Amino acid sequence: MIHLTAIIGSGAKIGANVEIEIGEGNVIREQCTVHRGTTADSATKIGDENFLMANAHVGHNCVIGNKVIVANNVLLGGYVMVNDQAFLGGGSVFHQNMRVGRLAIVQGGSAFGKDIQPFVIAAERNYVFGLNTIGLRRAGFSREQRDEIKRAFKLLYLSGLNTRQALERSREMKWTQLGREFFDFVEKTGKRGICPYRRHGSAED
Repeated sequence: MIHLTAIIGSGAKIGANVEIEIGEGNVIREQCTVHRGTTADSATKIGDENFLMANAHVGHNCVIGNKVIVANNVLLGGYVMVNDQAFLGGGSVFHQNMRVGRLAIVQGGSAFGKDIQPFVIAAERNYVFGLNTIGLRRAGFSREQRDEIKRAFKLLYLSGLNTRQALERSREMKWTQLGREFFDFVEKTGKRGICPYRRHGSAED
């Protein structure tokens, strides 16, 4: 369902054959704006079963996965990638060319220019505060799966190693698909890097 006041496809058109691809079961509410791509033969892509609340903005060439919630007044710059089941809190803003990992939850009113890893709680300005444990439970992750993600998180953030050293150590360890997903995301991070960890109570638990 696309609300009649949403604006889909205006702005950002420069090259030829630029478009927007929208999947099935999406809800796009009042006054949302979704821009087309900029370069020739490019597209802004929105997957299936996403919910874009009122006044959200999706910039050119963004890619939104499936079952993502984009709350009111969220602003996505160009080329932002939001992976499946992420939750972007109201009024949060995202710099162009960054990524949000699967099942990450982002606090409202926060701002990001660095990549947000999968499965984490992100808030304020480019900080991670812990794991999205409640979201993982609601998504049906078993205790063993959550423990695997926690082990990866602790290696990256709580081991005393820097990011490069943690990645090297991770390659020497055995992981299931979830642990590999966590570190593969970090491996693919560009020049902006990943959000650092800020301790806040028992968030790492």
